[in-house]
Amino acid sequence: HKYDPIAQKDYYALAGVFYNTIYEEYPLAPKKTVDEFTKLEEDLDKKQKILGDYQQAQSNQLSRSLAMKTSNYVMGVWEATSKQKKEFQQIVETRKLDYELLERWIRYMGKTTEKYHNKEAFQALIKKGGGTKDEAQKLADKMQEQVVAAMIEKAGLDDENRVIIDKDIVGTKPKKHTNKPSNFVSNKDFNPGSDLVFKALPDDQNAFWTEIFQRELKDQDDPNAMMDLPPGRQGNPGVLMFRGWGLEARVGGDAQARLKMIQDDIEATRKKFEPGYPFVHGVKDADKPEEIKLALRGNPETLGEVVPRHFLSVLSKSDPAPLNQGSGRLQLARMIVEQPIAMRVMANRIWKGHMGTGIVDTPSNFGVGGERPTNPELLEYLAKSFVDGGLSVKKLHREIMLSAAYQLSTANDEAGAAKDSGNRLYWRANRKRMDAEQVRDTILQVSDNLSDQLGGPSKELTPDFHRRTVYGQVSRYKLDTYLQLFDFPTPNISAEKRFTTTVPLQRLFLMNSDFVQLEAEALAKRAAGEATNKARIQKLYTLVYGREAKPAEIEAGLEYLRTEPLKEYEEAKKKDAEKEKSGGAGGRKGDKTEAPPNKEVSAAKPEGAPSGSLAAKPVAPEPAPTEATGETAGAPAAEADPNAGMGMGMMGGMGRRGGPAKAVEIKYEPSVWGRYAKVLLSSTEFLFIN
Repeated sequence: HKYDPIAQKDYYALAGVFYNTIYEEYPLAPKKTVDEFTKLEEDLDKKQKILGDYQQAQSNQLSRSLAMKTSNYVMGVWEATSKQKKEFQQIVETRKLDYELLERWIRYMGKTTEKYHNKEAFQALIKKGGGTKDEAQKLADKMQEQVVAAMIEKAGLDDENRVIIDKDIVGTKPKKHTNKPSNFVSNKDFNPGSDLVFKALPDDQNAFWTEIFQRELKDQDDPNAMMDLPPGRQGNPGVLMFRGWGLEARVGGDAQARLKMIQDDIEATRKKFEPGYPFVHGVKDADKPEEIKLALRGNPETLGEVVPRHFLSVLSKSDPAPLNQGSGRLQLARMIVEQPIAMRVMANRIWKGHMGTGIVDTPSNFGVGGERPTNPELLEYLAKSFVDGGLSVKKLHREIMLSAAYQLSTANDEAGAAKDSGNRLYWRANRKRMDAEQVRDTILQVSDNLSDQLGGPSKELTPDFHRRTVYGQVSRYKLDTYLQLFDFPTPNISAEKRFTTTVPLQRLFLMNSDFVQLEAEALAKRAAGEATNKARIQKLYTLVYGREAKPAEIEAGLEYLRTEPLKEYEEAKKKDAEKEKSGGAGGRKGDKTEAPPNKEVSAAKPEGAPSGSLAAKPVAPEPAPTEATGETAGAPAAEADPNAGMGMGMMGGMGRRGGPAKAVEIKYEPSVWGRYAKVLLSSTEFLFIN
C-alpha cells in the first residue's frame, strides 16, 4: 500500500502533519533536578569551548612557529635521503630538530601529488642523487617562502570570513549548535554557517596549505571538506599539525598547566552528570501549527501554493477530511484505523508472527506491487474477528493459537508437499530458526545466566552482559557483529520482515566464540550434581532440548567424553612437536613434551594453538568414563566463576582481521564437559523450533 503513487498535494498534506509534530523529551524527575542538570550541561559546553579554543590557539601558534623552520627541516630531509646520507640521529642532534617532525617532513617530501607542484623540484633533485648542498639550500629556502606565504594569505582570508559570519548573526549572540531534532527549525540550526559562501585560496595553494597545516590529503579528498570528526577518525594530521598529547608535549610548561587545569575542571563537571536523570522520548504539537507550501517538482527553492493538511484523497469518498486539530496527528491516526485495509494489515502481521509467513507475504505492501493473498477469505475472517473483538490483539492471538492450523506439527506430508511445496496454505507448521536475540537469550537461559532485570540504558553485547538482547546497543553507524551475523536487520531503514541466511560463520561462532564456551561451561555446572555421567547427559538434554536423551545419544555422549580430551591433547602435542622441529618457540630440540594439568587459559590464543581450541598448551586428558558403567570422577566442577576478566565482544575467540584485538583477557577453565555442552548448544535441534 505505501508503495503505490498518490497525488503530490496529498503527500504535502500529510507532510504538514509531521512538520507540526515536534520532538520533546519529557523528564521523569523533579524540576529542580532537571534545572540543575541543564545548568551543568551549559557550563560543560562553555568549558569545552574554552578548551577547544585554547587548544586551537596553541596548535596555530605552534604550527606558525614551526613554519619559520621549514628550510632547516627540508635540509634535514636532503641530508637523510641524498647520496651524502647521514645518520638520522646525527641530523636531529646537529640541526636541533624534532624527531617526529623530521620523520613527517621526510614522508611528506617523498610523496607525489597531482593537486599542486611545490615539491617537484626538490624530488627531482633527490632523484638524480641530491645535487650540491647549495642547490638543496635554495630549494629549502623556496619551500619555506611558499609555506609562509600560504600561511599569511590563509590567515588574511580567515579574518575576512569571520566578518562574513558576524554579518549573518541575528542579534548579538552566535547561533548555538544543537543536537535535539526539536530545535532544527532550519539548516542553520543543524549546521550554523553551512549556507555561507566563504573566501578561499586558489585550489592548488589551498591543497598545499591543507597538507602542511591541517591534514594529509588522499587523491580523492576535497581540501575544502570539513573535518569535524571525532578523534581517531580524522585521518593523518598535516605536517605541522599537532593535537592531543603531541600538542601538549610541545607547548611550554605554562600552557601545559593551563590545559591540565581546564581538562581537570571539565572532567569534574562531567562526573556530576552521572547518572543524569531519566526522561521519555516523545513528541508534542507545535504551539502555532502552520501549513506548508507545495515544492514544485520537489524543489524546495521553488514553492507553489499552500497545501492544507488533509487525509488521502484515494481513501476518501468525497473531499478528503481536514486535519486541523493541533498538528492533526491524532485525527490522522484515527482515520488510518478506520480504514478496512489497516485491519487486514494488522491481522496479517500477527498471523505472520505465529506462522512464519503472512497470508500476504509482503507485509508492508498490500498494493499493486505486493504479493496477492494466498487465502483472501482467511484474511477477511481474521480482520473481521479483530474488529469484532474490539481491536484486541490478545484476543486475535488466542484465536490463532487455538486453531488447528497453528497446532500442526512440522512433519512432512507427501500429498501436501505435492500440492503446495511452499506451504503457503499451511498444511503443516513451518520450521523456524531462532533469530539473533532468541539464540543469545536462550543460551543464557539454559545456562541459568539470563538476568530478569527490567529497564535501564542499553549496553554493548559483551560476554559478561547477561541481560536480554533487547537491552543491547544497536548502532546505526556500525551494527554489532554478532547481531549482523544472525541476520539482524540494518537499523538505517525500515524492515518489514527478517530474512534468514545460513552461512559458515554462524557455525564457527557457535563452535569458537568465547561467549558460547563461557555459557557452555556454566551449563555443564548445572549438571554437575548428578551422580553418574549418564545422568549428567540426561540432565543436559533436559535443559537444552526439553526432552530425555535417547539411548544412542547417551552412548554418543559417553564416547565423546572418552575421546575428546585425548584428541585435544594429541593435537596440541603434535603442534608443539612441529614447532620444535622448525626451531620455533615451542621448546628446544630434544626436549620432552609433558602434559601439564588443566590450567586457566586466555581467550587470546598464542600462535600455534589449534583452531577452535581454548587450550594454550597441551592439556592432559580428563578422567574418562569406564566402558561398563560410564561413570567417572571427571564431573564438571560446580565452582569457579567463568566470567572473570570480561570485556571483549561476543565474537571474541573467532580471530580478527588486521592483527590482535585489544589486550583484554577472558579467563576460564575449558573442560571436556563444557565442550560437550557447547556441541549441544551448536546443534540444529537447539537453534530451530519444531
